[in-house]
Amino acid sequence: MADQKAALVKEFERLLAGFHFAIRKIKDEHVSHIAKELITMSFESYIAGDKKAGAHMLQEARGLVWPRHQLRIKYGVEAERRAFGKNLLYANVLVSPYPYEGTVADLGPDQTILLEIAVHWFKSYNELFRDFKYFSWVIDAENVVRRTSIEPKDDDHPLLKPLQKSWGYKRLKELGRAGDIQACVLVQYMPGLVIFDLEQRGKPRVSARQLFSGFGRETEYGQIRFHLEDPEFITDE
Repeated sequence: MADQKAALVKEFERLLAGFHFAIRKIKDEHVSHIAKELITMSFESYIAGDKKAGAHMLQEARGLVWPRHQLRIKYGVEAERRAFGKNLLYANVLVSPYPYEGTVADLGPDQTILLEIAVHWFKSYNELFRDFKYFSWVIDAENVVRRTSIEPKDDDHPLLKPLQKSWGYKRLKELGRAGDIQACVLVQYMPGLVIFDLEQRGKPRVSARQLFSGFGRETEYGQIRFHLEDPEFITDE
């Protein structure tokens, strides 16, 4: 434990020693102070054993330096308060209770239905060495499950045209904000990891993530972990 703490101290000292480069990138002194305070808070969280919060604080600081990586403001509210004694930039920000890791019990009934469908088709394709870009299904306003992605073509759920050939993030967002769907799932995978992003109206977004190893029918699947976040597709905005 002493060695781990020494390593943490060393790494965060290196991070802060190079912070002047971040200041040049940010170009806003107020925001720079918030980013630096986030790094300090991250170090404190890591030392206290809360690695998840520490990692999210670093990610939020990163987003202040490089806007393309910007996350929804959460820990920055406390960072600004610590740095300046009050909130100015984030005075009207409502802090989300997410993200945190939950369980299968956090799924809504529609999310449960869609996860079962998505897991079935991912395993079917994976075990037969079939490639795909992504899968997506929705439950429409009439409580009907419909597929919105080109694949899996063998799936017999009714289609919600036009089907999407490429990543369907934008389409799901449009359907959700228009009130045309009450739930959806987006399935993406990369070597060794599959992600099932599930949303249901009135529930948090659940990003169900599963590690796997091996190929074909010899694939070994790890336990699905459930990460709760703010909705992105089905919102009231």
